[in-house]
Amino acid sequence: MAATLIGTRVSRVDGWKKVTGTAQYAAEVVLGQMCHAVLVGSSKAAGNIRNINAQAAERAPGALLVLTHLNCEGFGEMPNDSMAGGSTSEKRAPLADARILHSGQYIAMVVAESMEQARHAASLLQIEYEEKPFAVAMEDAPETRFNPPHFMGAPLTFERGDVKKGLAAADVTIDHTYVTATEHPCALEPHATVASWSGDKLTVYNATQWVMGDRTVLAAAFGLKPENVRVLNPYVGGTFGSKGSTGAHAILAALAARRLQRPVKIVLSRTQVLSNVGHRPQTEQRLEIGAMKDGKITAMRHHVTSHTALDDEFTEPATLSSRMLYHVENYAAEQQLIRLNVVRPSWMRAPGEAPGQYALESALDELSVELKMDPVELRRRNHATIDPQLGTPFSSNHLLVCYTRGAERFGWSGRNSKPGSMRDGSTLLGWGMATATFPGYLMGAVVKVRLERDPSSGVRAVVSTAGSDVGTGMYTMLAITVAEGLGLPMEHVSVELGSSDLTQCAVAGGSNLTASTSPAAMDACIKIKRELLKIAGRVADGFTGAEGREEEFLFSDGRIAHRSDLAAKIAYEDLFAAAGHPFFEEQGQTTPIFGHNDKFSFHSFGAHFVEVRVRPEIGQVRVSRVVSVFDCGRILNAKTARSQFLGAIVFGIGSGLMEELTYDRKHGQPINADMAGYLVPVHADVPEIDVSWIDKPDYEFNSMGCRGVGEIGITGVAAAIANAVFHATGRRVRDLPITPDKLTGH
Repeated sequence: MAATLIGTRVSRVDGWKKVTGTAQYAAEVVLGQMCHAVLVGSSKAAGNIRNINAQAAERAPGALLVLTHLNCEGFGEMPNDSMAGGSTSEKRAPLADARILHSGQYIAMVVAESMEQARHAASLLQIEYEEKPFAVAMEDAPETRFNPPHFMGAPLTFERGDVKKGLAAADVTIDHTYVTATEHPCALEPHATVASWSGDKLTVYNATQWVMGDRTVLAAAFGLKPENVRVLNPYVGGTFGSKGSTGAHAILAALAARRLQRPVKIVLSRTQVLSNVGHRPQTEQRLEIGAMKDGKITAMRHHVTSHTALDDEFTEPATLSSRMLYHVENYAAEQQLIRLNVVRPSWMRAPGEAPGQYALESALDELSVELKMDPVELRRRNHATIDPQLGTPFSSNHLLVCYTRGAERFGWSGRNSKPGSMRDGSTLLGWGMATATFPGYLMGAVVKVRLERDPSSGVRAVVSTAGSDVGTGMYTMLAITVAEGLGLPMEHVSVELGSSDLTQCAVAGGSNLTASTSPAAMDACIKIKRELLKIAGRVADGFTGAEGREEEFLFSDGRIAHRSDLAAKIAYEDLFAAAGHPFFEEQGQTTPIFGHNDKFSFHSFGAHFVEVRVRPEIGQVRVSRVVSVFDCGRILNAKTARSQFLGAIVFGIGSGLMEELTYDRKHGQPINADMAGYLVPVHADVPEIDVSWIDKPDYEFNSMGCRGVGEIGITGVAAAIANAVFHATGRRVRDLPITPDKLTGH
């Protein structure tokens, strides 16, 4: 029955389309008279374009248009802040001038009849540069560090209590610096756009996680009313943050399409994605922690340095977790930025929390070693029930249960605490653990639900919103919500997503869309049920005055019955006939919550337990087992939630052991900007992963009691791996990724 759907394992309703290839992605769109564009990137990392000779390219077979800074018209002022309803990937408009700020920066676009002709024409461009000094590594940058003011309205540099005094009072102190590498989201689907004009109306098929944000940016760029811009993206092949802002390629595709009055398609190469799409910046994090002999933390100072672009700003807010996760009265945070000749960094899965948790949880493990205390026990003794930064209680916090359940499932009690003491033949075994956390974000949505007659099934429901399913299972989650909300079989519910023609919805980021859309969809269902009861009260015995008392009635299989007399049913079809309406349609809405309100702090929690196997003679590390337990409120679909947890844990394995985008410090170019050089985990790297969750609803957060699950799984994984490596080898690696040379010394 419909009432049992939420929390069960439901297969993806869009799965069949994806495995059969009928789900259409942006790069697969084909329009009549469509032409193809190729972007040309700078081979230099800094300087100016002295001259571009485009004559040979313009004469090449099939060439239609060559755009450079010399003939690219100015754009309207575009928003550069996601809080403004949309943002561009870089502050400077594409092809704005002759300045070169980073290697790979787009300096031309060539459009031709075919992709091959566009590539050939692009190769004929003759470009002269005036080179200037540059820096692509933080250690090479001029000493011009600066403090960004805030993140989402909260200060990044502050102190509460007296950290100096707290450190002085401690029995034990640690002071270490942890480094995380530059990482890239690397979604399977490359960034792609197809743009087409009809008069003054623009239609864009775009690989994006925010159709409404794209609409806002494109309308501003071309001076259009928002309703004259249509952005479509029903299916997305992964984003992990990389498609949250409107890229230069989408803006230039629209410009070229208007110039040529023909549809224009552009698909970025993998090298262009890795060079010109925002990455997670490198961080250097110094953590000072003091504690008493009983493990009570007396003070903590967390200093973070990360890089940003030369004339653009992005902050990786790595102190977000350390300021709230443990009960620390004396705490200080400081955030600094260094400017480099790289593309502006951007969001990547769990921005801030992922690198921050690596440093924090590694430092906690080092503190536990100094105290000769079990790492789980140290965390228990510093557990916080009140957010120490906000001074408000957590709306829901079952972290202690996560520790207990995770330790039991992993067999943590069998751990010998002495480093190097556990072996399997010549292979060293290491057991490590870490805490996971991520805020409860709800960025707001309007969801429309329509209950209508259907010739084949009697009645069906259509649920729609402009949000994007970026592979997380949004189609299925909304189908579950509405099927349960209206008492219909799953197959009688269809879902429409990924179109700016639909109702307003936030970006598919910050693990917020389920929390934003599911309560709104259920609210719309409740309104429809009240309307059904209102009509039933007019036409059927036993339903008089039923409106507003929907909890007394059972809505199941397209029928309504009072719970005291389930045999007396009335079908939705009969109510349609009685009302003379072919459908009932309502909207539900949620308002934004960004991690807290006046009463509560909203966070999800979890615990990772990891086993590694290390071959010391060659420094090889393999993650052989992971046990993770999460507290994310109510789980709506057990199958897709587990999938999200697993994927995020694999992300954490990549961060811990292999992912690093490396720049050539002599030439300024990324030297591994392809999937052969930028390493990510493959099937052989993924061990047995045991995932479970507490499943306690958080009704203070929203009416469904659910929080997002997409990002929390990555937080803490790299630290748990590093802690396990130390336990196996006695060697503490504080510089990710943990590669063989860092364990063998050569």
